[in-house]
Amino acid sequence: MMLMEAILGQLLQSPEPLVTTSSISQRLNVETPIVRHHLNLLQDKNLVEESESGVWRLTNHGHDYVEGTPDQSMALKLSSQ
Repeated sequence: MMLMEAILGQLLQSPEPLVTTSSISQRLNVETPIVRHHLNLLQDKNLVEESESGVWRLTNHGHDYVEGTPDQSMALKLSSQ
């Protein structure tokens, strides 16, 4: 789950609403096929959506999951790392 949370963090922290698979891969220093696989798993959970081939965004559900409630917010966990 750590890589999926890191990917969600990259999407949340990006200044642009759409982020490419290769951009996420480079930022996390993880091979692109591995990142793509995890993005597909996140899409299965409706947390991200592929808006066009290789371009991803957080869904509303994804934002809710990442931001959560203040005591369980993933965003807080990410900022404390």
